Amino acid sequence: MFEKTPSAPRVRPPSKEDFLKQADQMRELARRARRLTGTATDEGDRRRLARYVDELEESASRLEKAAVEARTG
Repeated sequence: MFEKTPSAPRVRPPSKEDFLKQADQMRELARRARRLTGTATDEGDRRRLARYVDELEESASRLEKAAVEARTG
């Protein structure tokens, strides 16, 4: 008789733990890229990897700041 209207799935906001997990993953990628920087022979590759490390570290810092403002859950 009555059809149920499909509703959009509820998406919960990221929790403090979610932000911190992502930050840890980015810091691990930064550590790996830093190690690769030491083994790269091409100067352009070293500069590119160094920029990548900086970007990852900055992103991890932003995620950590977001974790401070996030709710635990």
